[in-house]
Amino acid sequence: MLDDIKQTPDALKKLLKAYISDGKDVSNIELPISPGKIEKIYIVASGSSRNAANTAKYTIEMVTAIPVIVDFAGEFANREVAASQNDLLIALSQSGETVDVLTALKTARQRNIPTFAITNNPNSSIYKLACSAMFIHAGMEKSIPATKTFTNQLMSLYILGIFLAEQLKSFPQQDLGEIKKKLHKIPDKISDKIEFFSGEASKVAEKIKEMPGLIILGRSQNWPLAEEGALKIQETSYKNAFGYPTGEFMHGHLALLDENFPVISILTEVFDGAGINILAKKNTLKIKEKRNPLLIAIGHYDSDIEKKADIFIKIEQIDRVTAPFLTAVLLQVLAYKLADLLGFDAKSPRSLTKTVKTE
Repeated sequence: MLDDIKQTPDALKKLLKAYISDGKDVSNIELPISPGKIEKIYIVASGSSRNAANTAKYTIEMVTAIPVIVDFAGEFANREVAASQNDLLIALSQSGETVDVLTALKTARQRNIPTFAITNNPNSSIYKLACSAMFIHAGMEKSIPATKTFTNQLMSLYILGIFLAEQLKSFPQQDLGEIKKKLHKIPDKISDKIEFFSGEASKVAEKIKEMPGLIILGRSQNWPLAEEGALKIQETSYKNAFGYPTGEFMHGHLALLDENFPVISILTEVFDGAGINILAKKNTLKIKEKRNPLLIAIGHYDSDIEKKADIFIKIEQIDRVTAPFLTAVLLQVLAYKLADLLGFDAKSPRSLTKTVKTE
């Protein structure tokens, strides 16, 4: 698993090279519907893929002004979805063979909804069945828990969002250019941080290894990252780890906590100037005050948080485009370190397979 994580920068570079050249518009993407006709985007996915979709949703909506609905693939095919020929359905699957995603895709095709697949396997059923498709260029992933495939799916969705924005002229071209520059810098930023993340993750793993469960919190695009981090820990360490939106956690779930139950709060910058991380900070401080859990905070320098947190992992202030990638890799490394400390095989967790072939 750690080897897969370390391959993330190279995988991202390969993906970026395939679709975004420096200073140029996104290329090599063909959609089955004119961007100007798209009224809604549905993304059907499962597990880590769904978490990637929910993370990317915020940026896609920001640059395109098109509503994005992320659905459990297994639910989409079993309800009367109000989708039409003016919508775009994206089937998101690492293997391209995930059965519930394939079933959702078949349902969309039967209803004549334009479909687009994003997978890591151009020879897969999902890739071939969709009207058109995008290859994420992650390379073979040896471990069952998704790591580099998660980050490459996330990047692929960002690239698709930028492509739509360029076609629609829905976002200032200069600002899109700045986003593309930031995307190209992400692989090197991850490379620079791997060793630091490894050291910080080891400290956290040592603190929480004997505790019965774990809560991970995030606001806005950080909450699906909280879900993804929790999923990784469930898969590799078999702990009751759960991810929640920071604000939603105040509605009843707070009662779970005491000083023996750790909380990881993701407080990296989300939307510049929107105050979202300020709300997350306030909620985090309130949680610490009310229930006094072991608090691990991930964010920029903040005197209040640094004083209250039991462990503070400092990431320099970064933009809303870059932050999810660094946070995701940090949580992946934590999942690996915790499993390793507990003596579990993070590469091949019990009862799991790389591709889920049952609905």
